[in-house]
This record gives sequence, C-alpha cells and structure tokens, in this order.
Amino acid sequence: MNAMPHVFDGAVHLPNNASNLPTACSLCSHNCGLRVDVEDNKIVAVRADDAHPSTKGYSCNKAYAIANYVNHAQRVQYPLKKRPDGTFERISWETAISEIATKLNHIRQNHAPRAIAFAGLGGQGNHSAGFGAIPLMYGIGTPMVFTALAQEKTQHWLNDRRMIRGTHDIYLVPDKHNAKFMLLIGTNPHISNQGSNPKEALKDIFRDEQRRMVAVDPRITETTRLADRHLRIKPAKDLYFLLALAGILVQENLVDSHFINTKTEGYEKLATIFERINIAEMAERCGLSEEDIRATAREFGQTKPATIAFDLGIEHSSFNTLTSYMVRVLLIMTGNYGRKGGNFFVQLFGPKMPYFKEMTKALESSIEGIPAVLPIPQFPPAIIPEEILSSHPDRIRALICDGTNPLASYPDTGRFREAFAKLDLLVVIDPAMSETAQVADYVLPAPAGYEKWEFSIFPKDIIAPQVRPPVVNPLGEALPEVEIYYRLARAMGIVGAAPKALHKLAKSARTTWGAPAYLAAVNSYALASSKLESVGSVIARSAYLTYETLGATLPNPMLTYIWLSALGYATTRRDQIERALPETKKIRNPFALTEFIFKKLLDHPEGVLLGHYEMEKNFEANCGNKNGKVKMYFDDFAQDISRLLLKDSEPHDPQYPFILNGGLRTGFTANTIMRDPSWRKGRAIHASLYMSEADAAALEAKEGELMRITSKRASITAPLKIDKNTLAGHLHLPNILGQNYPDPVTGELKPTGVSINELVDAMDRDPYTACPHTKRIRCKVERVAGIVA
Repeated sequence: MNAMPHVFDGAVHLPNNASNLPTACSLCSHNCGLRVDVEDNKIVAVRADDAHPSTKGYSCNKAYAIANYVNHAQRVQYPLKKRPDGTFERISWETAISEIATKLNHIRQNHAPRAIAFAGLGGQGNHSAGFGAIPLMYGIGTPMVFTALAQEKTQHWLNDRRMIRGTHDIYLVPDKHNAKFMLLIGTNPHISNQGSNPKEALKDIFRDEQRRMVAVDPRITETTRLADRHLRIKPAKDLYFLLALAGILVQENLVDSHFINTKTEGYEKLATIFERINIAEMAERCGLSEEDIRATAREFGQTKPATIAFDLGIEHSSFNTLTSYMVRVLLIMTGNYGRKGGNFFVQLFGPKMPYFKEMTKALESSIEGIPAVLPIPQFPPAIIPEEILSSHPDRIRALICDGTNPLASYPDTGRFREAFAKLDLLVVIDPAMSETAQVADYVLPAPAGYEKWEFSIFPKDIIAPQVRPPVVNPLGEALPEVEIYYRLARAMGIVGAAPKALHKLAKSARTTWGAPAYLAAVNSYALASSKLESVGSVIARSAYLTYETLGATLPNPMLTYIWLSALGYATTRRDQIERALPETKKIRNPFALTEFIFKKLLDHPEGVLLGHYEMEKNFEANCGNKNGKVKMYFDDFAQDISRLLLKDSEPHDPQYPFILNGGLRTGFTANTIMRDPSWRKGRAIHASLYMSEADAAALEAKEGELMRITSKRASITAPLKIDKNTLAGHLHLPNILGQNYPDPVTGELKPTGVSINELVDAMDRDPYTACPHTKRIRCKVERVAGIVA
C-alpha cells in the first residue's frame, strides 16, 4: 500500500462470475438501463433492462457492444511517465502524484491560476470524475474548464440565461410523447436515440392520424421516412427556415396572443423584424418551396400542443446560437414554451442551484465560459489551442485531460498538436492509451465505467437517477478519478488531513440528529483551515473532507457525493419528490428524507423514480426573472438577424463547393471511448464518404474508390459510398473519428476510421459560444488516381 494519503485503494473484490447485474450503457447520453452477465471477469452477455424506470427495456444495438469498451488491447493499467525519447515508463502512484503536484504548484506559484486548465471530466454516464475534479479546480482557483458539452450545446444555456435567467441545471427538451405536432430539425432520433424510447415515440406519432410530424433534413433518413412532410433543406440554412416560420406566424397572425401578452417582454420589437421577412426569399435560400414552408408554419401555429426537436445537426452548424434562440422564440410565439406537449425544462438530480452572475472570459477570443450541467462555467474546446499558444502571461501552461481525447474528438487536430507541444505539462487520466495519452507527459489509469461505482443523471422526462456498482473488477492499479483528484489535492496542499473528531462525527452523519452536527463541523473546519482564502478554496476543502470522512463509512467513498446530492435534492426539490412518491409527504425532516432517497438509490442499482416535474406550469417553475416573464428581444441578436435577412453571409464557395457533414450517425458509430473496431458488424466499410449519385457521376467516381477530401485546414482520404439519400452538394462522414488501434496480427497501430477533425477549422465557429461548425465543413473532393479501397 502506498504511503501517500489516500481514502480508497481501487480494489472492489467482485466475484469473477455473476449474472443479471444491473448497469447502464455509457455510449451516449440516453444511458439505457441494461443487465449483464459476467464470466472470468468479462462481460459476456448484455440485455435491455425492463426494470429501468425511464428506458423500460429499450436500448439500441450499440449497448450490446459495451464489452468492447472494457476489454481491448489499449487499456492503461499502471501510471506512466514519458521518457525523453518519447517512450513511457511505469511509475508508482506515489511518484506520479508527487511529481504532478510539484509541477502544478510550480505553475501556480509563478503564474495566474488560469494557467492550469481541465478538459473532459468523464464520458457519457461516467461522470463521477466531476465530483473530484470540480473541487480541485475551485481549490486551484482556475476558471479554465473545457467540456464536450461546451463543444455542442452551451448555446442553449446561454439563451436560457438571457431569456429567463435560467440556471445551469435545467435544459429544454421536446415532449415527443404528448405533442400533437412535432417539427424535427437537425436531428435523426431514430438513430441518435434522442429522448426517452425515441423509436416508439416516433412510431406513435406516425400511427396516429390526429398527430403530425414534419422533418427538416437535407438527407433522407430513418426519421424522415416516418414524417408526414420531409423538407430537404440545403445544408446549413436552418436559421433562414426558422426565420421564415416566424415571419409567417406574425404576418398571418398565428401567434398565441395570450401567452405573449402575459408571459413575455420585448416581443413587439421582434415582431417588427418578422413582419418584414420576405418568405419567398427565405424559401429560395433554403432550397424549399414557399408552399411547404407556409403549410408547416400554419400547422405549427394552429396545432396545440406543438414541439420542436433539435440536435447536433443545427448545434454544429452555422449560426447555432441564433438557431437555438429562434427555436425558443417560435415556441414562445405559439405558447408551447415550458408547456406539456411543447418543449419543457428538465433538470439534473440534485439541489436547485443558484444563478451564476460573474462569468470569466477567454484571453484571446473573449468568449465567456457558460455554466451548463456542472456548477462551474465551461469553455468550448475549440479555443484551447489559442489559449495555449497565446503570448499572454496567463496563457494555459498545464492541461489535465480526463476522459477525453482531444486529438480525436476536438476540432482542428493539427492546431491541437501544435498547441500541445507548447504545454509545460499534459496529464491524461483515462482507461485507454488514447491518441492524446500517447503525447502526454503522464498517463494515469482510471477504471472503465463498469469497473467502478458510477451514476447516470442526464436529464430525462422523469427524475430517475441510476447509481450503479461495478460489475467487473478493475485492471492493474487503476484508480477512480475522484481518488486521483483527492490525492492530488492533498499533495498540492489544497486540503489537509481531516481531524479525528470529523471522522467520529461522520459515523452518525446519516442520522437525523447526526447530520446537522457533521455538516456544521465540515464547514467549520474548511473555513478555519482556509486562512481567509477564496470561497473556492472552502468549497474544495469541504468536498475533500467529506470524501475522506463520510466516504470511509459508505460502500464506496464516491457515494459521499451521491449522499450530498440527495441532501440537496431533498431540501430544495420536495415538490418533485412528493409528486412521484406521495408517501414522502409524511417525512417532514429533511435529513430523514435524504436518507430515504439515498437508501432508494443504493437499493435500486437498476435506477429509481425520485421525482416528477411541474408540467402544467413548467415555464413558471423555471423562469428566474423577477417579473415572471421571458425576455425576447436582444440588441445583438436583432442586429445579426436583420443583417442576415438582408444578405446571406455564407454564399456558395466555388473553391470549396461541397458542404461536409462531419459526423453522420449510423448504427455503428459511437463516441471515442470505443476503440476496438471489431464491434462494428457487417461487411460494409463503416467510415465511408457518403456522396449523391449526381455528384459521383460528375466526378466519374465509382463505389469504393478512394477519395481525397480537402478543406482549408487539411486533406484526408476515405472510400466512396454512393448514397441515393444524400442531397447533391452535400457529403457525410460517419463519426468514426480516426482512432488508431493495434492490428490483431502484427500489433501495428492502424486507423479505424476517418479523422474528420483534421478538416475542421477551429476559427470557423459560432461568434457567441465558439461551438465549431463541424456539420458545415466547406471542402472539395477529388479522386485518388488509380486507387480503389
């Protein structure tokens, strides 16, 4: 056992053989409930779990491949340090923690706290890392946090902050199950599995003659085939379509006047812009018929309730903050905002959180960090390279990558390689020897999501968290991320050892009489030892002291934070609990209710229903504005929209005539934690370039022929797939993001996909959030002479 201070040694001591163990899929945010069988410490069978309170026996085919995520040839089992020659040597945890802490403290002592940055913080449904990482960030005092969420969806939180003073723990979703009319734009939920049991939800609408569905998508997809109307819009023209809808609603008086008059402010100014919209011109820009757009607008305005479903197709495309804003505007105009059957706000399991007032800006771009899900502002990964390469003395000098692989999954790979070479310290915490790990100074092994206690809390249509124990034993010396961060905090001097009195109080912390005394003591000690430092340092000390003391009394110390989440939920969300569990009305003591919730979570590793949202007045329950109204007009948005209405700012570029969708969803694409490609079934080449029949004919290209795709940033190659469902001028590459995996015979690293992010320009991004335009990559295509894949 290491001499360094620690709480948990990483061992879980599970039997090597077991059956019907509850867990969840960690390959997307849906986190479908699963049951698995284990033989010889390996997952050998996977089934959808009928007992899961949200997914109820649903899962897509990807879930059955989770064993490939756990067992593969690139698992990291021991701490590694890079030698001067670029190879790695195995080191002890004590050496790794000590050396990393020394280097981080050196940077803290000589530069601003923001010179230390964090990226990642866990994969889908594997988010316990945040419980340890966020306190360390607070303890260091750095605001530089980069997440995948900020690469995709922070425009929604930005708009909710502006419009309703929304907090970071809420998120607007479509109510597919209760809508009478559904507009889908930039999404293919039949494949991407967006929402609760999406395939059934879509089929229900398809079968019901009283319900309508319109899909807006350049490509013919599994979802568009179920739609009553498919609008094959030109790629990246979604904003103009939404503006056309708004114009028709105003010009034909299809708005919900009562909702507008009682729930909004600033609508009149916005309406004057919409009144002047030339619908025919917008239709021409979109490549759609004016008649179809008008029919869609009338159905949306006259059918109650109506919902809008959206996803990465618009979130990674042009004007994605304005597009997110217009989705909300349309819902508000028709009275479907924060309403059952329209779009409603869901939230995380945990306490009702305060509104973040002060925001930090990036040094180079002045992009603001936006709080989203996590209780800390987050920056988009697209700006990491410029924040490292900056000449500013406070530039990023150390980066900790936790559960992320920037050299595969972040935009503009070449720019990241250049930036990483300038770092003083790059630390990767990951179960796998990823492309980013291979260039790191230190690689620290974490267990896979099925080898440790984890939880799934992505917002769904009900509040049904799943706290799940490990199903297989971890490999080698892997440590849960929370433990790694605790050890770093101790070694850096951010927190000291907990006093014996606190350990003693922790033993009764789960009682109604012991909890208040324990929590008061934790806070008192954290304050006393902070030496009048920042609030962040107090938060950090409190978090780690609780982990050390209460954690020692629980089945696993990570559960400390689940208990704290249950405490916050019980004390601030009682109404939701009582709607779902009426028996809790008799439990008046908040600490008794906390224990009731915490015990339910531990007793139900398959997931458990803990709350229902307020649906009839969902908007009112989530609006943070003092007057209870949604703010609709913003000068900068209005100016941008007015400018774009006058002239399309993204005309056709003859030098780069194609628009590439960088990340087509298929049945065999997943995030970058899936490294072993053997999970993909069938003989087809999965990482092919999808091109229309007309474009292939114009290039005289044949199926399977190798094609060179060139953007302003780089060139890559991929075999051609001639696709009758693809629009002329539009291209697609599945999001198989170019990981390198050992050949099963030779052991040589070989690419398993196509490195789409090589093509992405990190500067081609949204001006408000810096979300990259990965779904709108301008490129040219040519045949690679004489080569057939």
